[in-house]
Amino acid sequence: MRIELVENASPELLEAVQMHLREYNRAANPDWYAARSFSEPLPLQLFAFAESGAPLGGLLAETQFLWLKISILVVLPDFRRQGLGQQLMQKAESIALARGCRLAYLDTMEYQAPRFYEKLGYSVVGRLDNWDSHGHAKLFMTKELSQQALDR
Repeated sequence: MRIELVENASPELLEAVQMHLREYNRAANPDWYAARSFSEPLPLQLFAFAESGAPLGGLLAETQFLWLKISILVVLPDFRRQGLGQQLMQKAESIALARGCRLAYLDTMEYQAPRFYEKLGYSVVGRLDNWDSHGHAKLFMTKELSQQALDR
């Protein structure tokens, strides 16, 4: 046996490894695999535009099963602290609820927006200290979605 670093593994080599994990997981959790076959992740992409058509910000996410996964939320600096980020989050959560989601999750760096997300009802459920190798932590946050909370 030998172990070697392969810089640019071929799709065939990657598949030779990945198929074994899929087989194991399929045997260990057949219900999830059966449900997954008709519940692919659905993209959820929201953008805020100025009257000129220029983008002011956006939210990139996906929904699958009971979960909304938020990957990116950004608002241009001149438009921050005016409620645009909150509107994008609320719209994403509303769409996710309509798609059958009941929970949401995201990650953020401690210097980015954890307080913003906490104000929207998200709670820290995990933390990786020194994630960036410069002393900053990555925070994992979740929220239980409810239409009543969005209507407030």
